[in-house]
Amino acid sequence: MAACSALKRIYRDRLRRSEPSILFVHLRISREEAFRRVAGRRGHFMPASLVDDQFATLEPPGADEKAFSVDAERPVAEIVVAVNEFLAVERLKSAE
Repeated sequence: MAACSALKRIYRDRLRRSEPSILFVHLRISREEAFRRVAGRRGHFMPASLVDDQFATLEPPGADEKAFSVDAERPVAEIVVAVNEFLAVERLKSAE
């Protein structure tokens, strides 16, 4: 398991070429909430001034991509449960 931004489809396509079974989790969040969270971090490498650039660059996963989209404004525990359920279903599909 790994984490990366892979904001553009071309980046995800490159990852898929090296690992065709890769799955993506798209954490949906409003620009306002992302800005609030990043602005509240002290000593973080990414300044809040780059939030707009990140949203401008973002290409959400398409319907043809193996991706699970989840509301990142939900409580973390709920996000973890939802992602684990998605992964469990995908594992079952690949075992068939």
